[in-house]
Amino acid sequence: MDMKLPAELRYEANEHVAVITLNRPQERNALDERLTLGLQIAVARIKASPALRVVFLTGNGPMFCAGGDPKGFQRMAAAAAEESSGNGADNQSNKNDESAVAFAKLLRELDELPVYVVALANGTAMGGGVGLLCVCDYVVIKHAASVALSEVKLGVIPATISPYVVGRVGAARARRLFMTGETLRAEQARDLGLVDEVVVTDADLRAAADRILAAAQSAAPGAAAAAKALVREVAAAPRGSDEILRYTAAELARVRLTDECAAGMKAVLAREKPPWAKAPLVYPA
Repeated sequence: MDMKLPAELRYEANEHVAVITLNRPQERNALDERLTLGLQIAVARIKASPALRVVFLTGNGPMFCAGGDPKGFQRMAAAAAEESSGNGADNQSNKNDESAVAFAKLLRELDELPVYVVALANGTAMGGGVGLLCVCDYVVIKHAASVALSEVKLGVIPATISPYVVGRVGAARARRLFMTGETLRAEQARDLGLVDEVVVTDADLRAAADRILAAAQSAAPGAAAAAKALVREVAAAPRGSDEILRYTAAELARVRLTDECAAGMKAVLAREKPPWAKAPLVYPA
């Protein structure tokens, strides 16, 4: 059963393309319980839509995402202080743990989606918002935006997002960014590998989306999903190990026998487009 989305998140889709929009502009799209729930529902919808091939993640308003909601942190701390004895304190501790685990699981699910996930960062990303960028396969950001892993300035650490940030920029750069909380201009973030492309206007952001869709159209959906999983497995294993040798060989052998591969080879020999490349991928209206 499809759960109703909270107003804090918008989800629009056609057969092959979906757009997820963070929709708390008055709160700088900060991640609270309702917005996190909305993202969880969106992930469930994507998983239940096997024809989807590309998902865009963006924000409503001048900011992409300010990270965790400070008001939520304050409410949790205040409640814990009020219930500082007996079962009440234990309950608040459990809620704190559950909240952290829920966001960690959400990031993992976004990272492992078998579709091409593209961030269209309409504005600045901070903290957990940077984590959302880092679980995407490609990130486009506006020139006027900035990127900041600012948790240490608030007395927090970028714990749940750390695997994905480190995966994008490497351990040495992550140490610097985590420990200083410095703010990066869009071009600096691109140079460090946090984002992939910088554009100037909203129109440029949409043009980038259309260009990405045109490029993704030629990729066989099943092969693209397998390629994404391949990168994740190879990145986590020692290069040249017997384990990774067996895995990569088995994956190649498996994919060679798929109907998609047969259709692709047939199309090459016939000098025609394969089935998945005949209809354009279109941004949802």
